[in-house]
Amino acid sequence: MSTTSRTPRHGRPAADSLVLDTRVLGRAPGSMVPVQRGAVLPSAIGVELIRIPAGTEVELDLTLTFVEEGVLVTGSVSGRAEVECARCLGEFSTRVGVELTEMYAAPGTAAAEAAAQDEVRVLDGDLLDLEPALIDAFGLEFPMSPTCTGYGHDECINPDTPAPDGVSGDEEGRIDPRWAGLAEKFGTTGASEGQA
Repeated sequence: MSTTSRTPRHGRPAADSLVLDTRVLGRAPGSMVPVQRGAVLPSAIGVELIRIPAGTEVELDLTLTFVEEGVLVTGSVSGRAEVECARCLGEFSTRVGVELTEMYAAPGTAAAEAAAQDEVRVLDGDLLDLEPALIDAFGLEFPMSPTCTGYGHDECINPDTPAPDGVSGDEEGRIDPRWAGLAEKFGTTGASEGQA
């Protein structure tokens, strides 16, 4: 659990924190509370070429549901990420989001005891910290090598970047350069090989 977004076990989290106080739920199974507000990231989330910087506000649109073993968090989280294209090295920002379905087990329950094996998170008293769940969710969502075209641009935003390698247009009758020597020796083109 991140130390940057934690609060004292019995304290109240800041209004813009990723730590949520589950006491508002009560303890009746099935009780639900919506959480729709902004929260500030205490540390950056992402990988080298795409990340949501520390201090950025993300939008929480979540529902907390009290269940027998703890609290179920469902909904979405969105914000703006800074992207560096792996191809042209151009930089831009884009809107990103993830869907969350996370179970936070109450301490002392069977789910909490099996948390490590079942990948279930555990409540810290009445508090739950969304930061580790967001790190995992955005980590799975973000590509290791993002590109401009992968995020809504028709082409790379850096105009000095040459077109991608490869042959474009009509390829009929062209000889693959890797087979050109064989084609000269045997008089066979790549286009006619499949017609034998």
